[in-house]
Amino acid sequence: MAAINTVLGSICPDALGQTLIHEHITCADWSMRMAFGKRYFEFDKVVEMAVCQLKRARDYGIRTLVDGTTINLGRDIHLLRTVSEISGMNIIASSGFYYQEEPWLAMRDEEEIVSLLLDECTNGIVGIDSRPGIMKNGIAAEGVTHLQEKLLHAVGRVSVLTDLPIFCHHDPSVKSGFRILEVYCSCGVAPNKVILGHAGDINDQAYHEELAKAGCYLGFDRLAYDDSDTPVANSIRNIVSLCEKGYRDKLLISHDWASYLGLWESWGKTASADYAHLDIDYSYLSREIIPMLKASGLTEADIYAIMVENPKHFFAG
Repeated sequence: MAAINTVLGSICPDALGQTLIHEHITCADWSMRMAFGKRYFEFDKVVEMAVCQLKRARDYGIRTLVDGTTINLGRDIHLLRTVSEISGMNIIASSGFYYQEEPWLAMRDEEEIVSLLLDECTNGIVGIDSRPGIMKNGIAAEGVTHLQEKLLHAVGRVSVLTDLPIFCHHDPSVKSGFRILEVYCSCGVAPNKVILGHAGDINDQAYHEELAKAGCYLGFDRLAYDDSDTPVANSIRNIVSLCEKGYRDKLLISHDWASYLGLWESWGKTASADYAHLDIDYSYLSREIIPMLKASGLTEADIYAIMVENPKHFFAG
């Protein structure tokens, strides 16, 4: 099996252990960081918060976190390396772009985008010895726009050239999953190299089953958020049902948590919170969700398959 890139070097697939397939250490826009400094973001404080929460997750057996922060979501490779070193958590960084309709990408030729992504995937992010372990796209409620199709195609091409798998944020309410897979397939990407993230955001088993039959992985990866749009009870029920129908090997679960989410959270409020004792953090899945899944009928073998075996097979191809 091929080695997997973490921010501190490559590891073998068996070293992944229990894996959170979609999280963030932070999403904090670089323009905001440069403009507003410590009123928006403090590097050392984010390290402190993230390390504290990751150590709690390690106490529950989590060994690897896949950081889904793309280039235009504020990816900070120095932050990821520091947090990984101190916490002892394997962290896998992402390459690629979120779904913003931004002119910096809209006006750029696909060949140049491929070249930029390929360089960091082969030579390291910002010139240091940390390479991405996964590619990422984002498709929102607008579906596969002209720009996003170009980015899907560019990421798909880089995936084929580097053998890196892909996570794609998608809005299942518009059922864009099949179009996403179609674009990746046109580049030569096999469906089993793709996670369609946030699949659990819709209570539609027919859609889940059709995607699983197409060969991709399904991300039930917002299990920290229990609201009217994405009730956890629906996700629990759908995960159990999919396992019963034979699709266990296509399921991946996570929180989509960030120790600081600069998209909308106030930095002052976040930094002053009792971040060591939050009800929801990177350990919530282990503390709350997995017991719910077991109470609903999943076995220890099911949980091991979803948390350990499926991530290993996804990354190993």
